[in-house]
Amino acid sequence: MKYITLIILSSLSFVLTGCKEETKSVDWWINHPKETVDKYKECKKTGSDSDNCKNVKRAGLIIADTYPPMSEIYKQEARDLRKKLGI
Repeated sequence: MKYITLIILSSLSFVLTGCKEETKSVDWWINHPKETVDKYKECKKTGSDSDNCKNVKRAGLIIADTYPPMSEIYKQEARDLRKKLGI
């Protein structure tokens, strides 16, 4: 019985450890702008502050000048903020 419990606990720890998302660097996100936009939207939706979300936010600021979909997201966020503040 001890062995079965040990095997189950070991298996469970491997499964849970394997579920963690791989953290990608800011450079990786800069070089993958479509994925950056998708992840940025996901991070905004979930409110996550994971390492990947932090890196995506940094990369988003950099690519916004040259990647129109990211630029449009920031423009929309600025419009929404101005509307919220009554400006």
